[in-house]
Amino acid sequence: MDEIQKVVAEHTKLPFIIGYRFSPEEPETPGLTMEDTYALVDALKDKNLDYLHVSLNEFWSKPRRGEADTRSRMEFILDRVNGKLPVIGVGSIHTADQAAEALQTGVPLLAIGRELIIEPDWVEKIESGREEDIETILTKSDQERLVIPDGLWNAIIHTPGWFPMAEDK
Repeated sequence: MDEIQKVVAEHTKLPFIIGYRFSPEEPETPGLTMEDTYALVDALKDKNLDYLHVSLNEFWSKPRRGEADTRSRMEFILDRVNGKLPVIGVGSIHTADQAAEALQTGVPLLAIGRELIIEPDWVEKIESGREEDIETILTKSDQERLVIPDGLWNAIIHTPGWFPMAEDK
């Protein structure tokens, strides 16, 4: 991060946003643990970053090992950051209610990438009070309607669990 900040200071015009995206824990043993994540967060939180982006498949997922209480990984990370920089949360937030619930943890920002692929009008539907019209599941016939490129579509349909999928309507 020090080298990145040095290069940005020397070669860019401000403002220039610098953040760090990471996955907090790995299922493999050995693999990153929550203890490793805490060490990373501790090292990053004083680096004058603009954000930390915590990449999770499921926002509310619990630590796999190393924690006894029932809070989510996101809640542990927010506690560790202790307000020193904004945290972006992500992970299967499909509806306005789920987004509101996630924001109740204190996370100031949410990423909704998969959701915007499934429902390009996600934000507009919430703003106009049409939350019930938000699509939350892809079907195999949605590729053309949503203009999803072949490469991404193949990754979506060949990675079970990455996107919620249903049979055609």
